[in-house]
Amino acid sequence: MQFSRLIIATALVSASASQQLCAQEFHVGAVYSADQLWGGRIGLRSDNYAQALLPDSWLAAIGSPTLSFEGAVNHWQDSNNSNDKLTALTLSPVFQWHIAGNQRPLFFEAGIGLSALDGSSIGDRKLSIHFQFEDRVALSWQYSNASKARLSFAYTHYSQADIDRPNDGLDFFSLNWHIPFE
Repeated sequence: MQFSRLIIATALVSASASQQLCAQEFHVGAVYSADQLWGGRIGLRSDNYAQALLPDSWLAAIGSPTLSFEGAVNHWQDSNNSNDKLTALTLSPVFQWHIAGNQRPLFFEAGIGLSALDGSSIGDRKLSIHFQFEDRVALSWQYSNASKARLSFAYTHYSQADIDRPNDGLDFFSLNWHIPFE
């Protein structure tokens, strides 16, 4: 019960911070795992202040990506047991490289962030603790030159790096729609 209060408080603080950080986009996604888990994801992304954290020379050394911060709420459910659910709050830096196209560009994205979960297991996956790392890679496509809206297909892995055992981790594929505020 106290952890759910923490999640609600964190969500309210994140919403307030997103106004001050001037989030540039909202995203919503559908998520599926081969472990018979499914769910959704909603979040905000901002690149304000992110570029100032790393020197341009460091970004140039890795191909001059755009750096953003993304906060999201994920909710997952076991397909075999609708009462078995898990919710996660995530915060992650996201590096985005332009890899093809000018009018309808294709991007590669990668990031490693932090997650706070309201439980430590779902289905047959035992995570041991409420803290997990969120590692992800994605292809993101701006499907119209009249809009900066994008679709992305992502692979995301959640694990706590063997801080505790067992560390079964979770793997998800997601399809996301990114909608800019501009």
